[in-house]
Amino acid sequence: MDKRTKERAIELLVAKRSDPSISYADIERKTGYSRRQLMRLSKRVEQLGPEGAAAHGNAGRRPATAATDDEIRYLRKFKEPYRSITIAQFRDIFIEDVIENPDRRDDVERYGLVARSRSWFRELFRREGWRSPAQRPERARGGRAAHPIREPMPRRGMLVQVDGTPYDWFGNGDARVLHIAVDDATTEALSGCFMPIECMRGYARMAERMVRRSGAPEAVYSDRHSVFRSSKGGAATQLSMMLSDLGVRMVFAGSPQAKGRVERYNLTGQLRLVNDIIRFGIEDYDHLDSWFNEFYVDYLNRKFSFPPAEPGSEFRLMPEGFDYSSVFRIRLTRISRSGMISYEMGLYRMVDGDGVVYDPGEGVRVNLFIDVWTEEMYVERYGKRYACVLCGVREHRKSDLVGNQRELQDLLRKMRG
Repeated sequence: MDKRTKERAIELLVAKRSDPSISYADIERKTGYSRRQLMRLSKRVEQLGPEGAAAHGNAGRRPATAATDDEIRYLRKFKEPYRSITIAQFRDIFIEDVIENPDRRDDVERYGLVARSRSWFRELFRREGWRSPAQRPERARGGRAAHPIREPMPRRGMLVQVDGTPYDWFGNGDARVLHIAVDDATTEALSGCFMPIECMRGYARMAERMVRRSGAPEAVYSDRHSVFRSSKGGAATQLSMMLSDLGVRMVFAGSPQAKGRVERYNLTGQLRLVNDIIRFGIEDYDHLDSWFNEFYVDYLNRKFSFPPAEPGSEFRLMPEGFDYSSVFRIRLTRISRSGMISYEMGLYRMVDGDGVVYDPGEGVRVNLFIDVWTEEMYVERYGKRYACVLCGVREHRKSDLVGNQRELQDLLRKMRG
């Protein structure tokens, strides 16, 4: 019963002492208290008086479930490595690494540690003055409304969203771009790749990992970065040719908000991954790249992915023995000159498996391939493969700046003599 009803019951019990006509049945009807409750309350009135009986029985007492000073000190110490962490992740890490960790059982007993609710941790952050990086200021009145959320695709593999986000993951000034693929139907991360810049090789490596792990999706949804969509009249890009070989359709978004699932996943990654790098002792980007795909993808999916609306999957698994290197490679054409081809500033000879130099003929166009993982260069011609061996470097064409005719004459004189 509420406080007002309790006070009314006490008034009637006090009045009953001087007016015998008032019965417990009358008070029951007017207050809703049972006879047993009224008799117990009457005894409290005799012992404590009307005001004491109206006070809550636990008033002034420390709640039995309240955190001890030892528990609060332990949580302060536990947070020290995580300078910027969300309330939800701090609670997750505390429960996983302490409460559910058999190696920390002594700590749990010694400090009275408990797996508390999210609201309790929210209040802890408020009291301690800790700020969650996920906290956002309220939208001003009349501000722009949130972008409408599109319904996800009904089955896995129908649409995969991809994006790249640069971030200083180790906090040492060495920022890298996480190229990531996220399934539209479940928001599960499929694969990732860390590279110094957002580039074709990063997306190609990410895509190969995705296909090896889950299969080829029906479509890939991306922004209009030149990696995906050429500015030269819609010409095919290296990545689009790789995906086309797998029968994957490219779909382009008109704005970052349109591919909101992968954008939100990038935010989740930035907020959580930086702390989990500290937590799991990841040392460098080579370690991070393999650990992310072998462990962290599944770890995040258990927390954040959800079942699709319809069962089944549209991912197409590759047949056993499938040659991934025949798909995930850069495709170029070069003209043979004096038995050599050029790439960037290098001059290369073509050599067969026995080390014999191959000359396709002067002015012959050949197909040059570069593996996206090993960066091995080779030429394929008439079913044979020829390795490309560096044999020289082209010189840069020098350029000069002149300010007037006299300086031009001096420069031409030097060039001639």
